[in-house]
Amino acid sequence: MAQDNRGRPPFRKGPPNRRPAAPRSGTPRSGAPHHHSGRPAITITGANVKTPRLRPQWIFDNMVGSISGNPVDGEAVTILDPSGKFLGSAIYNSASKIRARFFSLGNESFDHNYVIESVRAAAARRETHFPPQDSFRVVFSDADFLPGLIVDKLGPVLVLQVLTLAADRHRDAIIETLREIYSPLGIVLRLDAAVRAKEGLSVGKVEVIGDVSKPLRLHLDGYTVFVDPLEGQKTGLFLDQRFNRRLMSPYCKNARVLDLFCHVGGWAFAAARAGARSVVGVDSSAQALALATMGAPENGVPAEAFVKEDVFDFLTDEKRASEQYDVIICDPPAFAKSHSMVNDAVRGYLSLNYRAMKRLAPGGLLVSCSCSQQLSQAEFETMLETAGRNARIYFHIVARGGQPPDHPPLLGFPESQYLKCVLLRRVG
Repeated sequence: MAQDNRGRPPFRKGPPNRRPAAPRSGTPRSGAPHHHSGRPAITITGANVKTPRLRPQWIFDNMVGSISGNPVDGEAVTILDPSGKFLGSAIYNSASKIRARFFSLGNESFDHNYVIESVRAAAARRETHFPPQDSFRVVFSDADFLPGLIVDKLGPVLVLQVLTLAADRHRDAIIETLREIYSPLGIVLRLDAAVRAKEGLSVGKVEVIGDVSKPLRLHLDGYTVFVDPLEGQKTGLFLDQRFNRRLMSPYCKNARVLDLFCHVGGWAFAAARAGARSVVGVDSSAQALALATMGAPENGVPAEAFVKEDVFDFLTDEKRASEQYDVIICDPPAFAKSHSMVNDAVRGYLSLNYRAMKRLAPGGLLVSCSCSQQLSQAEFETMLETAGRNARIYFHIVARGGQPPDHPPLLGFPESQYLKCVLLRRVG
């Protein structure tokens, strides 16, 4: 599972050497006392306005107290608290369990101008950390005030996931804006996510604009990966672990490394480039392993280092019971995709991490990750503590990772903070 020069793209046309003006909608305006005259409004119920989250970012169907006017699916509505106080503007969809998703604290319309300026603002925020030719997430959905829009830049190619009706309606404007900013060789529209059905959108189509090679060869932080932007998971590459791999690298010198749920090999290749003595990658996906194997020789890793097998079976195989590793990475897919699955997810994480701990050499490093948003950091670390106790091994927490700046969690919106990464060093 996963994933500088400071050149600036030409965000606006104008004289050369002049810095573009800041987009109007880069940061949503603060709340206004009155909402759009005549615009439909949703008043949320008092039972669901809890301190400290006085303004939840998502309004679920059971949070709707009353609706005035006739809201149109995919368009903006005003959100009011139980006393009638203005809270902000949100996009509405009666077909979705998430009835409304905030995009502004002010009186904004989710129109072409707003969408264009918000895409430009999101791209501008990435300039601080990523040169324009790099690979990174350009738009992170609600956290960038564009609910349901994911844009990943994979080198010369842009990959879009359009997951809400509101974003889908402005697809052409989004694409044109991105082309003006980045001049990509190609754009891939991934319209195949099942969640689109919950918004009343069609599922299953992938559209390609321009020139998109398959597989796509990318350079990331000193190593090379091959990705499939057309059929690979999500957008083809998980970009959210890049900074966490840097936390791992100092421990890889002359180490035996095991990369569980290795996907296209990102962790394994980062370890190899950091001086690992040997690398083993395990995944059950033949498609992902084919790409990992393709990238192996470019990173000094033998192709046979990648093993197609269920990770749990690999860890419990008695023939391998004596094999120990100096660095083990556990970066599984999300075990909990809803709150009802959290208990089962904790049991799965506990079993996985216990088995990984038992294969860790004295002084070794366990990099344990979870992308289950429903599982809190505290719950995740409690699970790790239990796994260590069951394994009868002491660990130091040597680092905590998280989401990189191109996947920025929005303060007060825990749904945007999903990634946990804890680095544990065996000391007993």
